[in-house]
Amino acid sequence: MSANADTAEKLTKAYIELQDMIAKPADVQTTKDPKDLKKVSRTSPRKRKLSSQYCYGDEEKVILPNANVLACSSGAPRGLFNLGATCYMSVILQAMICNPMMRNYFLTGRHDVTECTIENCVACSMAALFGEMLASDRVEGYGPVELLYKSWRNDEELEGVKQQDAHQYFQSFLNQLHLSSGKGSPKASKDCTCFYHQIFAGKLQSTVLCLTCRNVSETEDPIIDLSLDIRHQAKKRKMDSNAKANPDSPLELETCLKNFTASEKLGADAYKCRSDICRDTHQRARKHLTIKRLPPTMCITFKRYEKTHEKKEPIKLDTKVAFPLQLDMTPYTTRNFQRVRTYQQAQKQNQQRGNAADAAGEPPQQPPFDPYRTPLSARSLGWYDLAAVIVHIGATINTGHYICYCRRGDRWLKFDDNKVTLAGEKEVLAANPYLLFYVVRNLKEGPNGKEGVKEEEEEVERVESSGSDD
Repeated sequence: MSANADTAEKLTKAYIELQDMIAKPADVQTTKDPKDLKKVSRTSPRKRKLSSQYCYGDEEKVILPNANVLACSSGAPRGLFNLGATCYMSVILQAMICNPMMRNYFLTGRHDVTECTIENCVACSMAALFGEMLASDRVEGYGPVELLYKSWRNDEELEGVKQQDAHQYFQSFLNQLHLSSGKGSPKASKDCTCFYHQIFAGKLQSTVLCLTCRNVSETEDPIIDLSLDIRHQAKKRKMDSNAKANPDSPLELETCLKNFTASEKLGADAYKCRSDICRDTHQRARKHLTIKRLPPTMCITFKRYEKTHEKKEPIKLDTKVAFPLQLDMTPYTTRNFQRVRTYQQAQKQNQQRGNAADAAGEPPQQPPFDPYRTPLSARSLGWYDLAAVIVHIGATINTGHYICYCRRGDRWLKFDDNKVTLAGEKEVLAANPYLLFYVVRNLKEGPNGKEGVKEEEEEVERVESSGSDD
């Protein structure tokens, strides 16, 4: 028997066993009255609208119909049965279920399971999962057997009853959803137009300044999450005098984001300048990362696992990270970085003009537009609300357990496999996160629509033009 046939037989056997296990009656494991939990789903968050800052292609046709909560999602919150070290999958699925755009996409039948001909299509299984989890009055746990089976068939690294990395599963699962859209390989295009990448994918811009010829080169890369370093930040905090005064204070998420987008020096061996002056030679440079395009759903993960020479398994970093319920991503965008640079240049030129005007006895120049005082139209574009928190409990990546907190309406729920409990904001914010999911607060282009952004862009153009007049 071939290896593929043997694997298929094992998976089929495991699939049947899992179905038999889930078919057995199980006790409902909730610590709150199911009636109280049902009230959670009736609380509808504000409607979300679209902004061209986040997506591309026919996004208005795709996202806008899925940006508000449907009345049919009235079922009580349900947990997911652990099918044998599958808590890594359960927490990602719960994060998907609480996402308003994903939820309404599947509950409105936008993925037609009757017409789908893709083998082992995970989107078909997701449609069934959303129906069971949100359009049903049942409160006991649900076993996503079919989804697990298809995940194994589509990704051999996930195969078998063993603990997996939730972040790795999220990346694999999003890739599987992409393939179910019929768009082909996600690596074929940097600007994928499938629904799932329009929800989770953004774009990162790398700007490199050659310190010899001052040439600037820019490259753009698609991302589906931000992976933030905490090891070096923890070491920096130990050297900080304020941190020494309060050693128990956690590392701030905003600090990690500032470090991620901070400029760094590149040695001559790390960068080759291709300008006409340097002519493809190694030069010292300065690199700067910014977010070119923000996704409607921002996934943030922390690098908690580190490989060492002493141990075969990666060690876990338990550094405490504090995170907000609302997050402004505007300061970390390419647009804001350009505005800051324009402001600094205009400020310097205005100072020079002011000195000349003072000497000539002329009135002072009009002060430039200040990007540090973020206007409301810009702030509304970058504000995100926390939607899900995934926590890993354990010493290593291959052991332990995953739980997650998800927001439904104005209430928080804690999911521990098939156990569902209500949680307060204090408990959520006290968690030590591995993954965070933020959903953009307002997909509208500023409080005044496109006009609000247009006014702001005209103001920036005015400053840029005034700064270039010499």
